[in-house]
Amino acid sequence: MRRKNTIRKRIIELIIQSVNIAKEGNLELAREYVKLAIMYSRKGKVKIPLKYKRMFCRKCYTPLIVGLTERRRIRSKILIRTCLICNWQRRYVLTRDKRVNKESKS
Repeated sequence: MRRKNTIRKRIIELIIQSVNIAKEGNLELAREYVKLAIMYSRKGKVKIPLKYKRMFCRKCYTPLIVGLTERRRIRSKILIRTCLICNWQRRYVLTRDKRVNKESKS
């Protein structure tokens, strides 16, 4: 259990560092950091937290930074995230679940 926690911390640290390096302009090194984080998660059988999994492109492993390596568009309540390096797209529905609103009111 302790080993998995240290692996998870290292994965998060690598992804954060890759975003910072990409902001400085070194995309190749940033990609290598993301690949290394993914390799750690596979070897250690540790899931990458969702927040950090959405910080990089799943096709080319480039850290996604709005305006620099990523474009965000909203069309009819759907968020479209596009990687500007490889044109990979991911869509997220922005509508809330109706059950959640009913439970919070009662």
